[in-house]
Amino acid sequence: MVPKNVWVIIVGIGFLLSGCAFQSTARNWHGLMGDDGKPTYYKKTSKLAFNLFIAIPFAGNVNVDGMVQEITGSIAEEKGNNVRIVQGTSENYWYGFPPLTWIITPVITTVTAEYNPEISRYNKDQEEIHDDEANSSKLNPQKW
Repeated sequence: MVPKNVWVIIVGIGFLLSGCAFQSTARNWHGLMGDDGKPTYYKKTSKLAFNLFIAIPFAGNVNVDGMVQEITGSIAEEKGNNVRIVQGTSENYWYGFPPLTWIITPVITTVTAEYNPEISRYNKDQEEIHDDEANSSKLNPQKW
């Protein structure tokens, strides 16, 4: 049996993180281009929220509209364009630790998109990737 303080800490951390978006972007395509002959980036955004009684939104907004706004907003900040939503998933963890998760249910939603980055951003990223590869090959015994 898990002590009561541990549950309080877990739930507290969860509420602090609810509504936060976690993002990652794949930028290193080894010089390969997308279908349209332009550089393509792949961005994934995940969000944690909580529902009451499994289905009633309580803390955080993880509906499809909100998630698309989140990912396209971050792409617009990077001045990317030609966005294509590739995948969207939503996991409702009502079965995690019953009966607690029947009352306060964690929900994680993820949306993934492809987009064309601004060319100056792409060139800067490729330069950083090239520098990182040059520096890391010195530490790789397979390349000695």
